[in-house]
Amino acid sequence: MNAVSERSGVSVYSSSTIVLVGVCFVLSGATGLIYEVLWVRMLGLVFGATTLAVSTVLAAFMGGLALGSALAGKLARRIKRPLRTYGLMEIGIALYALLVPLLFRLIDHFYVLIWQQLHPGYFSFSLWRFMLSGLVLLVPTTLMGATLPVLAAAFVRSSRDSNSVTRLYACNLAGAIIGTLAAGFLLLPALGVRSTIAVAAVLNVIVGMIAIVLQRRTNAHSEHQEHPVNLEKNHVNPVTNFWWFAALTSGFVTISAQVSWTRTLTMIIGSSTYAFSIVVALFLIGLALGAWLVARKDRSARLRSAILKVEAVTALSLLLSLFVLNQIPALLINLGLRLHVSSWAGLLALQILSATLLVLLPALLMGMVMPLVLVWASSDRASAVARVGRSYAVNTIGAIAGAFITGFILIPKTSTRFTLLFAAICCVVVACLAYQPGGRDPALKRSVAIALIPVLTITLFIIAPRMNLADLSIGAYDSLVRVLAQTREGVKEDDETAGPNVHELLMYVEGPTATVSVRRDQNTVSMAINGRTNASDSIYDMPTQVMLGQLPLLIAPKIDNGLIIGYATGVTVGAMLQSSVQSVTCVELEPGTIAGSHFFNHVNNRPLDDPRARLIIDDARTFLRVTPNRYDMIVSEPSHPWVPGVANLFTQEFFELGRARLSDDGVWVQWVQIYQLSTESLRSVLATYQKVFPHVLVFRVGGLSNGKDLLLVGSNRPMNLDRLTERLKDPRTAAELARVSLKSEADIRSWYVCDESRLGPAVAGAKINTDDNMRIEMTVPREAFQPSMQTNAGWVQSLAR
Repeated sequence: MNAVSERSGVSVYSSSTIVLVGVCFVLSGATGLIYEVLWVRMLGLVFGATTLAVSTVLAAFMGGLALGSALAGKLARRIKRPLRTYGLMEIGIALYALLVPLLFRLIDHFYVLIWQQLHPGYFSFSLWRFMLSGLVLLVPTTLMGATLPVLAAAFVRSSRDSNSVTRLYACNLAGAIIGTLAAGFLLLPALGVRSTIAVAAVLNVIVGMIAIVLQRRTNAHSEHQEHPVNLEKNHVNPVTNFWWFAALTSGFVTISAQVSWTRTLTMIIGSSTYAFSIVVALFLIGLALGAWLVARKDRSARLRSAILKVEAVTALSLLLSLFVLNQIPALLINLGLRLHVSSWAGLLALQILSATLLVLLPALLMGMVMPLVLVWASSDRASAVARVGRSYAVNTIGAIAGAFITGFILIPKTSTRFTLLFAAICCVVVACLAYQPGGRDPALKRSVAIALIPVLTITLFIIAPRMNLADLSIGAYDSLVRVLAQTREGVKEDDETAGPNVHELLMYVEGPTATVSVRRDQNTVSMAINGRTNASDSIYDMPTQVMLGQLPLLIAPKIDNGLIIGYATGVTVGAMLQSSVQSVTCVELEPGTIAGSHFFNHVNNRPLDDPRARLIIDDARTFLRVTPNRYDMIVSEPSHPWVPGVANLFTQEFFELGRARLSDDGVWVQWVQIYQLSTESLRSVLATYQKVFPHVLVFRVGGLSNGKDLLLVGSNRPMNLDRLTERLKDPRTAAELARVSLKSEADIRSWYVCDESRLGPAVAGAKINTDDNMRIEMTVPREAFQPSMQTNAGWVQSLAR
């Protein structure tokens, strides 16, 4: 190695300073995850809740991290006071974070202008979204990405311990765990989005000030030391290439596995914000434990041997996860019923157990890879900072590739099973390349190791079990919650909640945004999205779906055009088309539901064959924001207002967005369930709706004394039922209503509950659900197991008295 020496002011840090810096980096990791959670949520509202939008946000976030780490790796060796620089970076992140909401609002107006002026297609518009989100997030994420290399510069200069950087990495992961749990379980439920941003910004400023003070204290005891500078820091050789490849593969495998398990666990433990936080936190715990195990002792002497063993065992753990995955649905249901779980804490414990069994061991093993790379990067103190920065950047690039390839190619085009096996094969490749034989003919032995890759690949695919799609499709957690609630209310258990292995699976599609399944239970065909039943052809669900399409036709003064949010089985779209309406536009987020709707052709009137129907695949909020069209009738069909994504369609801001797209006397029809919601949460949903629409009619599907769904009709102008007689003269309308036993005007009026004059006083004082406080999304998962159906039914009946 060719090296020269240069004199530089290098600070020797005391043990107390090192501990304080570690604490600061824990807090830095916490705020980084808090910001990521917040920004993904905020950009989900601005750019749409599609997987493509969220993934581009994630890619932009990681791209900034990669850029920051790469730049810092090159420049950090020139920084004389790294702690001061780190402190200024933290303060800069805080100041920019406070500006982000304003920047998002400005971009919102900008990309609406793009849509209206350029009329881009779906994918070109998505590219605009990517560029805009990347532009907004570039500054803070670049600063975040630079923090590790800058601190590495300080620690490498003052310590000969090759594990010092690995310990920093572990501290940051520990902070990420704290940030994920704090954001999901504490800050967002208690404070909302804006206040959570303020809390994180304050923490950044505190961390920055501490780092600056520590630098000043250290400067008073600084000494000049000889610091070797590697003149060949950019030299590339086969050894270096291997470690870059290991870092790249580690990022890809880690994110690919996380995306796969998150998608699959959504089917098992539910899709609430809390369930998502559990999965992310457990994954980070595994990564942190892996980093901690590496940092416990010096592994620099046998690095290649260590990474070979870790990668080989990681591949086996990914294979094992497929076996575990098939057992978790039945385990969750049987444990919940056997233990008679009767609290949210108990249900939460079941979710944690299920996710732990699947995620923790593989995540721990994955968490050991990048720290081993950092040990190698820190082994040469002269080029350590540059190596650390480049390793971190390459790892992040692998993570970006993992997010996109897994989300848009591997899972939608193949399956979760194939994706996990592909990740295992990547581990096998790294393990084989890490092999360094001794003795005679090492080249021959390495060739044999590489030749084993296709053999091991074939073996993995032969050994790996098929996923039990029938068990996954029932939504184990939601089935358990329904059974528990029905048991506490004394209601007979539904057939569909009986447990695994009682259903005939007709379709299972892992789409770009959700997993859609269609199953038959005796004589009922039902559609589930992410394991949660959304609609069926049963006598209980058909009246709701049909009336959603017909009710606006009976009430709206004009019925020239309609917009329906959500396609699902296609029954509602088909019901609205059974009239003189001139056009019906339907906005559906998940293409998989279109394929599933063909299993409901016997009840949906085949709406896609009607030339008046227009189908748009996109997010509803995005469409309403950019379209200049106004509609006589808008129907919002998605239910379960606490589910992430769907929850965005039950806020004050969304209803205001929809009201702006109504014609002057247009009507908005909203489906609201009265089960799995406390009375207070139900009042919150109704109060939010009534705050936006000054005139409201409330209907209960099935009549005042029966039914589990409400249909709300809102408008800017007063409404009544005076047009019923006239509209029922249309034979298509009459025939469509007759098939759900609504054969006369009296039958329809029997569903009527009240108008705004009685609804307003009944919901007075209820908390309004907004994009900021996310009240329903944060509160309802804690209540879903409670026996609320009968209580809510009584409250609804009281509105009609």
